[in-house]
Amino acid sequence: MNAPTFRLPSATGQDRLQAARVATLYSVARSVYVASPLVAAIMLLLLWAPPARGVLLAWFAAVLAVTLSRVALHRSYLRAAARPEQALAWERRFALGALAAGAVWSYPLLVLFAESDPPRQLALLFVASGSLIGAGGVYAASALTFYAFCSLPLAAMAGQLLAQPDRTYQLLGGVVLLFAVVMVRVFRDIQRSIVGAMHARIDQEGLLGRVAESETRLRDAIEGFPEGIAVFDEHDRLAVCNDEYARVYGAGRDAEQLVGAPYRSIAEAAYEAEIVAAPPAGGREAWIAERLERRKRPAAVRQYQTRDGRWKQGHFVGTRRGGSVSVFIDISDSKQAQAAYHQLLAEEDLVLQALPVGVAFIENRVIVRCNARLERMLGYAPGELAGRSARVFYPTDEAWRGAGRMYEELRNGGVFEGDGPLARKDGARLWCRALARAVNPDAPLEAAFVVFSDISERHLAERALRRSEALYRSLVETSNDLVWSTDAEGRWSYLNPAAVRRIYGCKASDLLGQPLHDLPAPELRERDMAVFGRVLSGDAVFRHETRHQRSDGSMVDLSFNAVPLRDARGEIVGATGTARDISEERAAAAALHETVEKLRLAVDAAELVYWEWDRDADRLYWGRDPVRLADAADGQATRWADYREMVHPEDRERYLAVVASAWDQSGPCSNEYRVITRDGRVVWISSHAKTLPDASGRPRRMIGVSQDITERKRREEQERFLAYHDSLTGLPNRRLLDDRLRQAVNLAQRRDTRVAVMLIDLDDFKRVNDQLGHRAGDAVLREVAHRLVGCVRKADTLARQGGDEFVVVIPDLAQEADCQVVAEKILRALEPVFRADGSEFRIGASIGISVFPGDAGDGDALLRNADAAMYRAKQVGRNNYRFYSR
Repeated sequence: MNAPTFRLPSATGQDRLQAARVATLYSVARSVYVASPLVAAIMLLLLWAPPARGVLLAWFAAVLAVTLSRVALHRSYLRAAARPEQALAWERRFALGALAAGAVWSYPLLVLFAESDPPRQLALLFVASGSLIGAGGVYAASALTFYAFCSLPLAAMAGQLLAQPDRTYQLLGGVVLLFAVVMVRVFRDIQRSIVGAMHARIDQEGLLGRVAESETRLRDAIEGFPEGIAVFDEHDRLAVCNDEYARVYGAGRDAEQLVGAPYRSIAEAAYEAEIVAAPPAGGREAWIAERLERRKRPAAVRQYQTRDGRWKQGHFVGTRRGGSVSVFIDISDSKQAQAAYHQLLAEEDLVLQALPVGVAFIENRVIVRCNARLERMLGYAPGELAGRSARVFYPTDEAWRGAGRMYEELRNGGVFEGDGPLARKDGARLWCRALARAVNPDAPLEAAFVVFSDISERHLAERALRRSEALYRSLVETSNDLVWSTDAEGRWSYLNPAAVRRIYGCKASDLLGQPLHDLPAPELRERDMAVFGRVLSGDAVFRHETRHQRSDGSMVDLSFNAVPLRDARGEIVGATGTARDISEERAAAAALHETVEKLRLAVDAAELVYWEWDRDADRLYWGRDPVRLADAADGQATRWADYREMVHPEDRERYLAVVASAWDQSGPCSNEYRVITRDGRVVWISSHAKTLPDASGRPRRMIGVSQDITERKRREEQERFLAYHDSLTGLPNRRLLDDRLRQAVNLAQRRDTRVAVMLIDLDDFKRVNDQLGHRAGDAVLREVAHRLVGCVRKADTLARQGGDEFVVVIPDLAQEADCQVVAEKILRALEPVFRADGSEFRIGASIGISVFPGDAGDGDALLRNADAAMYRAKQVGRNNYRFYSR
């Protein structure tokens, strides 16, 4: 199928250009009609798999259908012999066919890519990429056709890669988008160049056609040539040139004036017209000589710039007669396209430098190019890595050799991904993740690009996590507490070895896989299984106490904590928890209970009452049987303020002072005081307590015991009374008499008063004892004491000194006559008859009186003097009294 030639003389230059461009498009597209089904068949074989056979066959049929449709369109175009003005319509029809082809080729990317394995995915990407690259060349004459064909496959390819969860695919998707941008820019430049060249070709073809038609029209053809052209004869003289050539090299002369000019003059004018970038050592003459020499090599093509800033491309063509034709064309637009291409490369480099990861392009294990990010990561100056061996990336030769195995993974389109340390320039190591891909999958060593991501922080975190996990495992493995897990059937799935050996006396491997319900004591098995059933249903259990059988048959008491074990979906797959050996605690608790019980018995036997006082709450908590002390029941609490009011008023101040001192000094508190119960009884209490501090050290509680000591106090009082009183008469004895007498004398000395001492000795009392015995004598003595008590004041002291002697101490004596009154009252009180055992007796008394300070200066002297006065009274006739000083 040959493309038609548009030769309508009425067509405009633009129509001819469009017609030539469309003709070129249809002509070049013939290879597509063969390649498309062939490539589709290859892909069908590569992707042939049972699940996708139907889809692949349908797709292949679509490829064939679209291809046949395009062939039919091509044949119609050839038969139509269309006019130049119809070229754009035929281009649009061709673009529709290309769009349909692009849609068909997008189908496997959209349908089969996600379901394919990596090699098939790579095949899809490779074929699609090859089709797009091929389209850039095949459809270079038509931008509309190129975009129609490439838009859908590019979108499908980028969309599928970006939609994948793997970061490698996402990165490739970004590369595809970048590739699309670059491809569009390059295509535009190429198409512009092609169209320009085509335009020039059309003009040149027209010129050559006119030259071929007639030699006479040669001048017109040359003059009509859009670029510079000149014809030199065999004598190196200019035969003819056009105005463009004369404008550049005429040195002010027009084309007619240049006819016959030698080429040297043209070379001299060229020195002035062209920009000489690097003049030779000989200057102008050397440059002209070199120009003349170069003219002898007609095939040489040279690009240069004229002083008006335009770029030219010129060369010489020899003629059969020995002459030559010099042609130059304006390539300024092409140079601009080339500059645009280099700008595109610069923009690509800018994108590369802006990436947050390090990127290196490596050829034969030599760093050809890398971005600034990688240089900063490894501590190199800008451009310092370029041209160096990739060995600088690796800290050791072994790592360098190991990295060579990466290229085997890159073969056939593979992708390498791995973590490892890179060597910084200063010798430090930087952990990175490397992602590599070969430019040519068949020869990965020739060229590959590698992306490095800094993972040093993550690496440090992972190392810390591994150390933490190792520490946790070490703690678990060596813990004395049992750390355990079971599956949903209640079989042991994990047990820490150290605790198993200590608790069960066997290895953990002996129990793993065995049912948990084999270990509890028979009487507790059913209860324990019910508890663990609750755990498997979602409940958490804490401090569940049970008893398990050890490997030697003995029993061990355990306290279990258990929670459900769930998988990633939250479903319960077992149970896990801890267990602690509480055998010693239970034994200690039993011993403590026994001790407490013994203590309780001892407390009960001692009739002690335990109590606890919470100062902040103002509460007293009582132990067993406090009713006798506090009118409270067992365990009942009372307000301390109420108990304080029960304390006897005479003892309350002392009681509160002792308690306050204990709180202030955080010390013990011992007290004896009386309380008045609700029924009016007065009870003596002996209390011993100690304050207890809280967490801050402040005393907040007081704990103690109290005992009813009323009976003891009664006995003590009685003993104290008997120690100072006569047991027969109840009067003060000699011990108390001496004390009272000493106090009276001391008081008289301070007040400057007098004290009288009267010594009374009964007359004829011995006769009573002799006749009736001591029992009757004791009765008579009690009666005497009773009568004497009525003769003295309450402030006076009446004491029995012993036998039948009594002593009266009269303090604060106003005058000695008062002693006579008392002595006479005593004698009168003894006059009535005494009766004892049915007998009657009359008893008198002899009384001796001594007065302080006149008779003596102390108590003993007063008694001696009173005794002497009493004997004088007996000598004068008894039953009377005498003063010591009279």
